[in-house]
Amino acid sequence: MDYLIQSLKANTRIFSVLNRAHLFFALSIVLFWLTSYGFDWALENLMRHYSIAITMIFGSLVAGGTALGGGSVAFPVLTKTLGIVPIKAKIFSLAIQSVGMTAASATIICKKIPFYPRMVGLTLIGAVPGVLVSLTWISDLIPRLATKSIFSLLLLAFAIVLIKTYSPQSKESSSYHHARILVPCFGFFGGIISGLLGSGVDIFIFSLLVLYYRVDIKKATATSVIVMAIISIISSMYNIFVLETLTPEIQQYVHAAMPVVVFGAPLGAWICSRLPNTVLLMILLFLISCEVGFTGYELLGRLFVWG
Repeated sequence: MDYLIQSLKANTRIFSVLNRAHLFFALSIVLFWLTSYGFDWALENLMRHYSIAITMIFGSLVAGGTALGGGSVAFPVLTKTLGIVPIKAKIFSLAIQSVGMTAASATIICKKIPFYPRMVGLTLIGAVPGVLVSLTWISDLIPRLATKSIFSLLLLAFAIVLIKTYSPQSKESSSYHHARILVPCFGFFGGIISGLLGSGVDIFIFSLLVLYYRVDIKKATATSVIVMAIISIISSMYNIFVLETLTPEIQQYVHAAMPVVVFGAPLGAWICSRLPNTVLLMILLFLISCEVGFTGYELLGRLFVWG
């Protein structure tokens, strides 16, 4: 009995993370998951696409807890392991992030996890037009392997600069020089990358905040999560109502991952707020090294075949 009581207390502490606002959102998503196409279809679809659901267990934790969106896990796994073409992987990443990272953002705001609201607004000024331009005119022009290589190069550059420049002991800047110009510019180019890969603006704004403005890594992470959540929602609405690219196949992928990300991403945000900065850095670098390694392996394989 004592063990049961202690277990219930521990679970109560965990579920206290899910405040009422997030709990309402999560239950709404679960209810939609169960009733939109029927309970039997939901279970059948989950079993059919269980690999995607499992992928997003890790993707949602990454999305809520680091500066790498869930697409940083979903995109390489879907394209390299599951054989899904990059365009579909990108559309899926944006759609599922609009669920999971919205849930994470609700946790960040309602649990009063610190972030930079002004930087969110300035980033969106550039990121919104950037991602719409990319989705409309750029994303279909980039070849499949080139898209994956761009993603890996972006992460590799991010990791190198992070190792070389960032110091956990740095004091946060009291003023943000040229933020009204610099932050929207970074947001615009991050939006372009997000339209290509399903994520990117979160990495751009995180890098700017941590490496140039020398802000706290946890606040920068929370800021990047909120930015990516908003961009994912806008992009997904654009894909649905304007481009009409959210095909039934991709909808099935999203439906299978919904019940996972709606709880996984907020849990990632909560874990992130309690981890030391050095641990967060190690997690980021490990994820990046895995992704870059897979891309390098595929490139070498292509060169070997061509040779």
